[in-house]
Amino acid sequence: MRKISVIAVLIIVLTSMVSCKKNNSGDTTAPVITLIGSPQVYVDKGTSYTDEGATAYDETDGDITSRIVVVNPVDANTEGTYYVSYDVTDEAGNKATEVKRKVVVMVF
Repeated sequence: MRKISVIAVLIIVLTSMVSCKKNNSGDTTAPVITLIGSPQVYVDKGTSYTDEGATAYDETDGDITSRIVVVNPVDANTEGTYYVSYDVTDEAGNKATEVKRKVVVMVF
C-alpha cells in the first residue's frame, strides 16, 4: 500500500511540474503589438472588409507576429461599431497589452 502511495505522490508532483509553465528565462518584458494602418476605419455597408492586421515584437523572441490571436467580429452587412482585437503572448508567458481597431460600418 505504501508503494502505491509513493507512486501516486510522484505522479502528482511530476504532473504539476510539467503542467506549470514557469518563466526561468528571466524575461519579464511584455511584447508590443503595433497596428498596421489606422486605428479607426469606416466601411460602407454592404462592401467587403479586410482587416490590415498588426505586427508583434518581443525583445527576447523577436518578431512574434505569427502568434497574434485576432478576434474580428466585423459584419460589413450590418451597420454598427465593431472592435477588432489583437493579443499575443511571448515564450516566457508575458502578455502584450491588447490592441483594438475600431471599425464603423455605415451607409455613405
